[in-house]
Amino acid sequence: MVFFCYLRYNMNMSMSIYSIVMCKYIPSLCVNIYHRQREKEGYMDFSWKRLIYLMCAIQIGAGITIIGVLSFIPLYLVELGLTDQGEAAMWAGLVSGVTPCMVALSAPFWSRKANELGPRKVMMFIFITLMLAVGACSFAQTPTQLLVLRTLQGLVGGFVPIGLGIIVLVTPEDKVPWAMGLYQASMVMGLVFGPLMGGITADLLGYRAPFLLFSALSGLCLLGVYKCMPDLQHTHKVDTSESQWSLIKSFMSIPTVRLLVFILFLCNFGITGIGPILPLYIKHYMSVNDDFVATIVGIIIFGAGVFSALASISIGKLSRFMPMPRILCVSTCGVGGFFILQYLMPDVWGLGVSRALAGFFMGFVTPIANTLISKAVPIERRSIVFGAVSSVVMMGNVLGPVISGMIARAISYGAVFWSTAAIFFIAALGVYWYLIYKPVLKYNR
Repeated sequence: MVFFCYLRYNMNMSMSIYSIVMCKYIPSLCVNIYHRQREKEGYMDFSWKRLIYLMCAIQIGAGITIIGVLSFIPLYLVELGLTDQGEAAMWAGLVSGVTPCMVALSAPFWSRKANELGPRKVMMFIFITLMLAVGACSFAQTPTQLLVLRTLQGLVGGFVPIGLGIIVLVTPEDKVPWAMGLYQASMVMGLVFGPLMGGITADLLGYRAPFLLFSALSGLCLLGVYKCMPDLQHTHKVDTSESQWSLIKSFMSIPTVRLLVFILFLCNFGITGIGPILPLYIKHYMSVNDDFVATIVGIIIFGAGVFSALASISIGKLSRFMPMPRILCVSTCGVGGFFILQYLMPDVWGLGVSRALAGFFMGFVTPIANTLISKAVPIERRSIVFGAVSSVVMMGNVLGPVISGMIARAISYGAVFWSTAAIFFIAALGVYWYLIYKPVLKYNR
């Protein structure tokens, strides 16, 4: 009673206590209301970062599984009976290119299925099939058998747009550039650790052993999805009556999206085209020990990937000081310039340094383009846009290795480096003209 009487006659203390109560409880109440609203809109609560990290870890493992063969696949084809250099280069292009080709064709299908059934179920099926197909490659007896199995891997390899869809679903709007950069860095780390692991394992245990290793790794990805991924559901479902072609046309009707998809196509065409001929170029034109070609290629790809990942995770900070289109323009020019330097280098280590610097600039290209694409489409369709546009963008991954193999056979290996540089300079010109110079498509940072 004395206490309450004191409060009654001392309004200052009452207001102080009232203020303390409000400061303590009102903010937490507002946060809870905010998170409930985010959950209604299809977002997660504070645990969204854990899901991003999970997707990045799975992407690293999946990238290693699919890309890890690049450091030794031409040499494996020689073991399977291809002794002619030109024929081996052509088959290396086919075996390397068929997987992204099937990914490009199947990615929209898996993206729609993830939108319909939920990402968890679809990704579990993908990794079960991938584990079996990769393991079977170790028992291939002919180049044709290897080509068929790589085709099957591509048919179930459409998990990248599913991951991008999850990111735009759960990530707060202001954190999307950071999440895109981190996811791109994880893709790059898969690309670099894969050839390194594949090259070392191939040199130590033979060309069949890496496939068993990668099969076990895809099994770990399956376990991660099964144990750690929640049953997410997209709030905006795709109309099943809407065809894939109509989806692509609707997205491509947006000028910024159309340009960025073309830029990504060119960049993927250029960066993947060099992969199949790189081991053969190093083996026949540079002074290296033939017994360690696969390991050297793996180290070179690893260095380029590390620099690329460093660039990707720095996008969030760099975009505060420079508009994203300018970063994209400078980056594409940088990649083209360092591809020329790769060819001009007299030894393999100079080639490796130039490729690492090219990888650094390449690390900015894809996440910035994906961020700009996500901002250019309606928010309710962001979860499905990447599956639709991936079918167009990934055709660059298809045509790059195939055409580069043909150029190497018809002209020379050096022509592949020069043509790749020209492609990136064309991409830089398109970015400058339509995203920086022309005000109609200018991006507002």
